[in-house]
Amino acid sequence: MDKQALNILADAISDAGAWQWWYLGEDMVQLEFCDVQLYDESKTGKEPHTLDAAAVRFSGNVFAVFLDNMEKDNTKPWYERLHADEIPAFECDGYELSFDDPDYAQKVYDDYRNHTPITELDGMETLKHAKHLIAAKCGDAGVIAGGERIAVITRNGPISEEAIEPLSRKWWEYWKQYWLLRRTKDAFQKDRACEITIPVNPKDPKGEYF
Repeated sequence: MDKQALNILADAISDAGAWQWWYLGEDMVQLEFCDVQLYDESKTGKEPHTLDAAAVRFSGNVFAVFLDNMEKDNTKPWYERLHADEIPAFECDGYELSFDDPDYAQKVYDDYRNHTPITELDGMETLKHAKHLIAAKCGDAGVIAGGERIAVITRNGPISEEAIEPLSRKWWEYWKQYWLLRRTKDAFQKDRACEITIPVNPKDPKGEYF
């Protein structure tokens, strides 16, 4: 997957999204995010057209480390509770998510007090030599993960590299229509990702979106 597609994906996830789940399998690690600003073509009519969930899946020589600034207590660790759907999602810090940027990943790593590797992690050497990686700040929690291959998976199946830019562009077109029709009889159903991204002028939303 090329850098342009990954940059678009990073913005689509981190503008309004949240980290809601993770999974570690045999040589595979998956991070799931909600409220991703890519157009969901499976929705019809006035339904929200934001992807309600999209997973970033790494495979091949995978690694992952969970980060936090939380105080230790005697309860189940937060990342286990996140995996078990026992706590709310961690909202992404605005645009504080990046792919394939080892320097940024090191900065994210250094910004958190507690580091919990869930796979083997040889410090900066792992980050420098990873073919693909993600680093994300989500408030009191953060994550760095990567591997040889990267894929984006939704409830409707995988999204190809070539589809990311068109789905992003189509989402922003939907976003403009959402605000133009808001509070009219033709309004879309409420969409959190659209509501968070407020236009300068709701009667004439416009601007550069990439």
